[in-house]
Amino acid sequence: MSELSNYIDEYLKTEYTLKSTLKDSVQSSVYLYQKNDSAKQIVKISQKNRNDHVLRRLRGQLNKNTATIYEVCSNDEDVTVLEEYISGATLRHIVEANGGTLKRELAVKYALDICNGLVFIHSLGIIHRDIKPSNIIITEQGEAVIIDFGIARLTDDSKYADTKNLGTAGYAAPEQFGIYQSGPVTDIYAVGVLLNELLLGVHPTIDTPKGKLGKVINKCIMAQMSKRYQNVSELAEVLNKLL
Repeated sequence: MSELSNYIDEYLKTEYTLKSTLKDSVQSSVYLYQKNDSAKQIVKISQKNRNDHVLRRLRGQLNKNTATIYEVCSNDEDVTVLEEYISGATLRHIVEANGGTLKRELAVKYALDICNGLVFIHSLGIIHRDIKPSNIIITEQGEAVIIDFGIARLTDDSKYADTKNLGTAGYAAPEQFGIYQSGPVTDIYAVGVLLNELLLGVHPTIDTPKGKLGKVINKCIMAQMSKRYQNVSELAEVLNKLL
């Protein structure tokens, strides 16, 4: 791929041992490595290059609710990323293991962790655009950590709409399908959908909780972007009051 990519491969061969292949598909490959002289583990991710500029902005940035990116190398077609390995289970797995829903306090707690990670990401001018249970790892300490920045993008006020329609159906906000440009409120939409699924096991278009929490979720998923919470800190403040 590049001299830097070759350097990364040589570095891994010298300092780490390949433990397993976590994913191997046409779209991407993910490999787990363990450091030879410690318990530290990292993942090597190889995928199509959609957003290496985003990944470079995240490189070296630290937040307890986002996976740390250590190194990025790319060419016009592909990108390789060395990223912190988050030990734990996906939120999707946690929910399924608990019968499809979580208790209110735990669901709101995880939503607040995700909000904390998003406040950090948004402060860097980055929109995640793919918040969903399978992209959240629950650590052994019970913290929710955001992973997978594969379709994240930088904010760009000069554009009317996203140039590519990317996102996961059900979690992606309407603007991700070419209507308008995605922004911080796009991730807020996904948090609303995710929180509703944690509580009721269904998409909020089917049913929402009664009372204040249902009103919060409904505001998150408003089709009109200006009617949602306008920043994640505002949403987090409201959720904190509902714990």
